[in-house]
Amino acid sequence: MTIVGPMSRPKTVLAVDLGATSGRVAAVDLTASEPTVEVVHRWANAPVVAADGSLRWDWAMLTGEVERGLGVALDRGPVASIGVDGWGVDYGLIDESGALVTAPYSYRDRRTDGWRSIVERVGAEKLYGITGIQLMGINTIFQLAAHLDADRPTLERANRALLLPDLLVNQLTGWIGAERSNASTTGLLDAQTGQWSPELLDDLGLPANLLPTPVSLAGSAVGRWRGVPVNLVGSHDTASAFLGMPGGGEPGTVFVSTGTWIIVGIELPEADTSNAVAKANFSNEAGAFGGVRLIKNVVGFWLLEQCRPGWGEPPVELLFAEASAVDNTPLFDARDERFVSPVDMEAEIRHAAGIGPDAERAVVVRSIVESMAAGVAGVVDELRSLGAAVPQRLAITGGGARSELLRQALERHCGLPVLVGSTEATALGNAMAQGVAIGHFAAPAEGRSWIANATVGSVYGD
Repeated sequence: MTIVGPMSRPKTVLAVDLGATSGRVAAVDLTASEPTVEVVHRWANAPVVAADGSLRWDWAMLTGEVERGLGVALDRGPVASIGVDGWGVDYGLIDESGALVTAPYSYRDRRTDGWRSIVERVGAEKLYGITGIQLMGINTIFQLAAHLDADRPTLERANRALLLPDLLVNQLTGWIGAERSNASTTGLLDAQTGQWSPELLDDLGLPANLLPTPVSLAGSAVGRWRGVPVNLVGSHDTASAFLGMPGGGEPGTVFVSTGTWIIVGIELPEADTSNAVAKANFSNEAGAFGGVRLIKNVVGFWLLEQCRPGWGEPPVELLFAEASAVDNTPLFDARDERFVSPVDMEAEIRHAAGIGPDAERAVVVRSIVESMAAGVAGVVDELRSLGAAVPQRLAITGGGARSELLRQALERHCGLPVLVGSTEATALGNAMAQGVAIGHFAAPAEGRSWIANATVGSVYGD
């Protein structure tokens, strides 16, 4: 008989990362001296137009691809844990039996166009004072208000509203709950108590029990899938990406997570809901293991991805190579919400930047890159003026870490050196949190030291 002791247990964990344009299941060996992310399954993702004309997520497709990827990974060998992260603010409604009531809406649906009326009714100062969250039309609070106004019967059929990473964990394990870092994106979580705000739920007329309680922390065990433990991680992908960034926790490091959105910010020990920070419209989002991320959103590679279909889907590398030869490019404000869901992205950019119809696509691409970098620089300047940080360096992760053109633009616009992290920082942070959950790392600081050895890039499988 072989006795399997603690040292011989598997230390490979699976990070499920749901993205608004792609999803992946990645394997990470926690015992590797140089952390590497192996993507064992990847798939494209996009909202679909429902029969009523609304934008929804194809949840059956998403869960099917996740289970396919997990199955492929499990077939390759023992796994110690599974963790799930994804984008924030979107939710799914389940009934008392746990069945999905309706396909989840995408935050890009236009149903929240009237969100400012909710702000006026409840009060901007009150909203920010309780939650410390940047006021944006995509926030869950405005989505639920729109849902209640347009489709009250469907909402009343629901037993719980689960944020999408929590909804996936529910479908894998049966667990019903909410993880703190993602809950903090909703505009409904009290920044001081770390629990749902009964006052805001009452202001909106939402059932007090619609959101699951208690709000749980990363590192919590929540069930099993095919015998493998499932543990909570920083289920908001930005929370996981913060854990996976280089220079994590070092004073003066400004984090730049590049993807559909570019998230720019710093780590603080506690929320800052001062009038100055509220006026600057920063978000105080909860960290996976405590503290907060003081951040702001800049529209990111969504700008480019929405232009590519009209150009015949050329490779991003080709577009960047063309753009590198362009000089004196006009800029536009990449923080403007007009770019969240325009009918024609290229036309919107050309109009905003003053780029004529005869200008080649390379000019548009260079304008996108420079405008993203200028948007990041604007956030860095705000952090500096607020006294929230003395920026000393940028730490860039995500897909933009591959782009020399973007890195150079960031250095030029921000006037700071750029520390390049992994393109798969989110999966690394997800895996690190699992390492804490299963006791492989004694504390998050130990896991961050391990991540500091990570290489840029990934190994792809499937």
